[in-house]
Amino acid sequence: MSIATRQVFRRLWRSRGFSLVALLTLALGIGANIAVFTVVRGVLLKPLPYPEPDRLVGLWHEAPGLGFDEVNQAPAIYFIEREQGTVFEDVGLWNNGQVSITGLGEPEEIAVMQVTDGTLPILGVDAQLGRLFSGSDDQAGAPPTVVLSHGYWQSRFGGRPDVLGETLKVDGEAREIIGVLPQGFRLLDFDSEIFLPLQLDRAKTRMGNFSYRGLARLKPDVDLATVDQEVDRLIPIAAETFPGGLSLKNLQEARFAAKTRPLSVDLVGDVGTTLWVLMGTVALVLLIACANVANLLLVRSERRQAELAIRKAIGATRARLVVGQLTEAVILSLAGGLVAVVLAAVTVPLLVQSAPSRMPRIDEVSVGLVTVGYAFALALLTALLCGLFPAVRGSVPSLRRLRETTRGGGAGGRHWGRNALVVAQTALALVLLIGAGLLLRSVNKLRAVDPGFVAEGVFSFQIAPEAPHLNDTATYAQFHLDFMERLRALPG
Repeated sequence: MSIATRQVFRRLWRSRGFSLVALLTLALGIGANIAVFTVVRGVLLKPLPYPEPDRLVGLWHEAPGLGFDEVNQAPAIYFIEREQGTVFEDVGLWNNGQVSITGLGEPEEIAVMQVTDGTLPILGVDAQLGRLFSGSDDQAGAPPTVVLSHGYWQSRFGGRPDVLGETLKVDGEAREIIGVLPQGFRLLDFDSEIFLPLQLDRAKTRMGNFSYRGLARLKPDVDLATVDQEVDRLIPIAAETFPGGLSLKNLQEARFAAKTRPLSVDLVGDVGTTLWVLMGTVALVLLIACANVANLLLVRSERRQAELAIRKAIGATRARLVVGQLTEAVILSLAGGLVAVVLAAVTVPLLVQSAPSRMPRIDEVSVGLVTVGYAFALALLTALLCGLFPAVRGSVPSLRRLRETTRGGGAGGRHWGRNALVVAQTALALVLLIGAGLLLRSVNKLRAVDPGFVAEGVFSFQIAPEAPHLNDTATYAQFHLDFMERLRALPG
């Protein structure tokens, strides 16, 4: 450690009150930015956990003629894209829902994902045990099969390797277990317990039924504009190949067109806007903290005018005076950044726990080396923001200013820098105050919305009946009607 640096530490130690206030101010400002950045990185910036995620897209459409900004995928378009598309390595179709599981003790309802045979390979996943769905599994009328998630395999089958070949009763239908997926795999942000083949019947397909989600892996060096052009070319072919539903004229009147987007957008949705607004808000908080500390450093610099004038008189250069004062800001900022990392390590898990249940990728948010690196870079930037102006302004001491300082004169001329910092702090704080007021106003309006029903005393539940005689739709419907009558007859 150099002599100059040791002198800076001694000055900060002698002014412990100033040092503590500045350090805590910077720590809170940097800590808020680190915490929000960690969430933004985990949710928005980290690539999807699939091989070459930049080549994965969600296949969507729009129909502005009917007022639809977003339309799902249809089996007719899926078949044509997979058979005649020139920009795709493969195309997949999928849908999620709930099914009843019986035969494993108490009946239960679990989350299920129905996928075409190419969907899981598109995402680069392979079976940990057994195999995935093949083209034969995906054919209409093929023997019913099922692939288990790793978690369901562990919880319901104890992780037994001999589970392959056993049957699982799904919605009353016995399905052969053919594979188990690796631990941690999820299709986007859906926690599905089992996967079923979609088994679309090509012979019965008509142009329509836009109730599925589509995804694709693009060939190398294919951009989204090229994909949209390709899909727009294939839509009329799909309408002609699968007649009986929407005609080509219907699609033209609806101005039906492709609206392909990166698969990461399917995962994140509109959460990104909220998080970036939050990131901008904490950036304003950091700027206010920098202005506050800069004001403190400026006052400190003015109080040291006699010392700085003597240093200049005995030969200290202006650059050396700037560096000496800027070193104080760097040390304070780095110390504040270190405290901020500790605060972030404590607060980020609390943010994750309090986040909405549908917040995408929230389980991937954690404080790591990237967060520490961001904190270090932000601390250096903060040191420049809060320390450069006071250091430069304090590096031009003169005997005239020394005499003015000693006599207490010339205050108006010397305080313009502090006044400017106070104005900046006030302006930034006013922006935050207005934003907070608008947010509270919006929340109050949402709380005042009449939902159209009284929620007090209302609860929901699910049933998964299991009985041999519930083997057709009419019997199953009659069971529910009888169940509702018995439920109404209960007192209270």
